[in-house]
Amino acid sequence: MAVVTGCGAVSDPGTGGPSDAGVVSRPVEVVMFTHIEDSTPAGTLGSAQCQIAYQAIRGRLVEVAERARAHGLQWVVQPDWKILEAALLHEDASLTATTAGKNVFAYLHEDLGVTIDPHSHENGGYNYADVAYLLGELGVGGSTVIGGHIWDPALPQFQQWDRFRAPVGGLKYPTASWGGNILIGAGTPNHVNDPLISGAWRPLDRDHYFDHDSAGNIIAFGAWVDEVAGVEELVARRGDGTVSDAVMLTAAWNIGPRQFSSATGPDEVDAAVFSPIAALRDQGLIDVTDFTKLAALWQSSYGGIAGTYTR
Repeated sequence: MAVVTGCGAVSDPGTGGPSDAGVVSRPVEVVMFTHIEDSTPAGTLGSAQCQIAYQAIRGRLVEVAERARAHGLQWVVQPDWKILEAALLHEDASLTATTAGKNVFAYLHEDLGVTIDPHSHENGGYNYADVAYLLGELGVGGSTVIGGHIWDPALPQFQQWDRFRAPVGGLKYPTASWGGNILIGAGTPNHVNDPLISGAWRPLDRDHYFDHDSAGNIIAFGAWVDEVAGVEELVARRGDGTVSDAVMLTAAWNIGPRQFSSATGPDEVDAAVFSPIAALRDQGLIDVTDFTKLAALWQSSYGGIAGTYTR
């Protein structure tokens, strides 16, 4: 196991540390998000099949958001382009009557407290700027979170995260322009070899992703591993003094739509994820947040000092 920083040794900023063994004075920061991929909803846009599939996922999103809200938990939804185009097509008066007269994304955000960020595999003629544009059309734009990317430049799927250092134009919507500055975790294809890391830093460049550049304009957060069990591990490492309070500990993971697609799915997510996470939150061991707030916290409470933890 190791604690690594981009600026040499990290000093304790006076909020507790290894000498306070067993006492957690700085909680683990947790983000729970859901990626809605570019295959959702099923069917050709505008078809009856697509409309039926859209209505089904729409209902499940509302159900999960209601359960997160009941626990007072932040939930993040990161949609790709297809469901956004479907929303623009299918959100009619009969649907919006069930969501306070609003399209479902506006309702999730404004009424149920869900954070909405762009997510893009950049397929089908759409890129991140296009997704951000569609979110704006639905009234929930403005996020600068890059909701997932393939980080390793040696892989053919590498998504050139560094191009977001300057605004990127749209492909489907060429007048669109969007710049992202928050990376939510370093992905690999099918997530079979994702880096096991917790913390925050500013990647130096594509070939030195885990080296910190204090002058960089993109922040990266480690996603860690093992979901609720991984959060409990980080809580233990904070409590036993393995990781100084000077290092922000982070954990983030995708609650995939398949987990709540069945009639009992939202209840299962509640029992397996939301309830144990809420219990840890209630003990003061973790905070549950979104990536934008996490970036602001890293700056304000950790001084933007790079710090990461690996096993």
